[in-house]
Amino acid sequence: MMASLGLMLAACSSNGNDSAGVTDGASSSSTDASETDAQTTTDTTVTPPTSTSGESASETGTTTTTTAPTSTTDATTEPVDPSETTTTTDPTATTTDATTTTTTDGTTTTDGTTTTTTDGTTDTSSTTDQPPDCVPTEDVEVSCDNIDNDCDSNVDNIDVGNDGICDCLNIGILGDVGYAPSANFQAWLEDQGSSVTRTKLVNNPGVVTPAFLANYDLVLVDRIERALSADEAAALEAFVKEDGRGMITLIGYNFDNQNPAPERDRANSALAPFGLAYEGGYFGDGVIPTFDPVHPISMGISDVNFAGGIQPVDVENQGTSEVFATVQAANAGIAHQTDMEGGRVVVWGDEWITFDSDWQGYADVQQFWVNMVGWAKPKDFCGAPQ
Repeated sequence: MMASLGLMLAACSSNGNDSAGVTDGASSSSTDASETDAQTTTDTTVTPPTSTSGESASETGTTTTTTAPTSTTDATTEPVDPSETTTTTDPTATTTDATTTTTTDGTTTTDGTTTTTTDGTTDTSSTTDQPPDCVPTEDVEVSCDNIDNDCDSNVDNIDVGNDGICDCLNIGILGDVGYAPSANFQAWLEDQGSSVTRTKLVNNPGVVTPAFLANYDLVLVDRIERALSADEAAALEAFVKEDGRGMITLIGYNFDNQNPAPERDRANSALAPFGLAYEGGYFGDGVIPTFDPVHPISMGISDVNFAGGIQPVDVENQGTSEVFATVQAANAGIAHQTDMEGGRVVVWGDEWITFDSDWQGYADVQQFWVNMVGWAKPKDFCGAPQ
C-alpha cells in the first residue's frame, strides 16, 4: 500500500507543473505570468555551425548555439534574426564590400571614389588620384601671365637680354622729371623688356586709385608736384601692404629755392602710411655713399653719386627697415619690408641716379637700379619667391 501511495503522489506532482525536461538535444522553458498577460519565451536550438557577417556564434566541437529572445506584452514581437547585418534608416543602407557610397537618403560606398547625393539631385564625384603639381605648357617660359609655365618653380622668369630685370614687370612712374632729365633712364627700363608709364600729378587730382595702381607691379615716386590726398595715400598703402607690390621713392630735386620742406612734405605723403619719412635738409655734396656689401640692394655697388639729398628714416617701425647705404654718417638708403610679409619699399635719399650725367659718369648706376628693382618687385612674381 505504501508503494502504491508513493506512485500516486509522483503522478500528481508531474501533472501539477507546466515544465518538462528534454534530453535529446533540444530544451524549452516558459514561465506564464497571467497577472500581466506577458510571456517571455527562450528557445535554444542546436544547429550546425554557420558564419555570417554580423552573426554571433559560439562553437564547441561542431555545435553552434543561437539564442533568439521573444518578448510579448498583449502583442507579438517577431524574433530578431542575428544573421542580418544591413541597417536601413529612411532608407539608408550601409554595406562593406570594398565600396562605400554616402547619400542623404541613399547608400554609402567606398571604392576610391566618393559620391554624394542629396535627394537624388546632386552628384559630386572626386577621386583620390591627384594631378601633378605642375603641368608644363612651355619648354622655355615666354608668357607673362603670372604662371610657372615651364615648371621650374619660377613664375614669369623671363629676361631675354639677361640684363637682370624681369621682362614681365609693369612699372609706373609718378611725377615729373628733374633738373637734368634722363631720357636714357626710362628708355633703359623699357629696353629691359619692362612696360613703363609716367603719370604727372600736377593738375591731375585723385589720379592714384586702386584701379590705377592695379596696372603696375612696381611704382616709382619721382618728383611729385603735389602731395597725395588721404585717399591716394591709402590706395598706395594697400597696393604695397595688401597686394604685395613694390615702391621706390627718390628726393633731392630742390625746386623750392633751397627750402627742402615743400619737397620733403610731398614725398612724405607717400611714405607716411609705412612709417617712413625724409627728415632734415639737403646734404651730400657730390660724394660716394658707403654701401653695405652684403645687402641684396647694395651688393657689388660702390660707384654711385649722391648730391644734395635728404636723409630717409624709419619713424614708426611698422615693418623691418635696413640701412643699406650711408653718406656722412647719415642714412642714404633704406630697404623696408612691410609687416605680415606684404610688399617692399626702397627709400633712396637722392635723385641723381635718374639723370644722364650719372648714367654716363658713374659705373654702377645701372646695376644699382637692377638691384633695387629686383628687391622691390613682388616677391612671388618674375622669379622664385624671395
